[in-house]
Amino acid sequence: MNTLKSKDSVDDIPVLSDDVPVTMPELPQSVSITSLQQFKAISDRTRSRILGIIQNQPATAKQIADRLGASPGAIGHHLHVLEAAGLAKVVARRLVRGIVANYYTRTAKIFKYELSKEIKGNETASLEIMSKAYDEMAEAAYTPDEDPYRFDSFPHIRLSPERARSYHERFNALLDEILNETPDPDGKVYGIFVAMFMSPTYMQGPSTTLPDDAV
Repeated sequence: MNTLKSKDSVDDIPVLSDDVPVTMPELPQSVSITSLQQFKAISDRTRSRILGIIQNQPATAKQIADRLGASPGAIGHHLHVLEAAGLAKVVARRLVRGIVANYYTRTAKIFKYELSKEIKGNETASLEIMSKAYDEMAEAAYTPDEDPYRFDSFPHIRLSPERARSYHERFNALLDEILNETPDPDGKVYGIFVAMFMSPTYMQGPSTTLPDDAV
């Protein structure tokens, strides 16, 4: 893998010939979403899908448009919005039929939401992420490909603060391991969504019920 250099300008990137492959750069682990510009850029459904594509492979506006059933011009606009917000970057250029095509990737493996109350209002980043995971999972359910490793579960368990912290740390460690996994160029892309939260008030009653509470 070649390394993504965030300070390179597009003009500094050499134009590749047709016989040179474009390889996926090694992305930084994470980039923080802190500004309104970034939040607006990543919240758009089409731009979210674009970021999903270029998370694991460099792609041009034309290639992305073909996969999403959109026009290259519209995708090019979305890429420029993402680039201006620091969420996408040109990593390679190639001369295609007399036109220099730009290949884009994300600027990080994951984006961490660190938004102020003034920006996010009453919305939570968790719900934004969950909504995107729902959309992807729903779409994947209608694809013809076999998925022997598809798995989902939604347990509820009463935990002490110490045990809750232990599971929280273990989930984070597993996510770090996944993010540091060396991508298989011939493998399939898998979506992994993890959430842990304290259940709402109506589920929090005492573990024992007094007789007076029964009726």
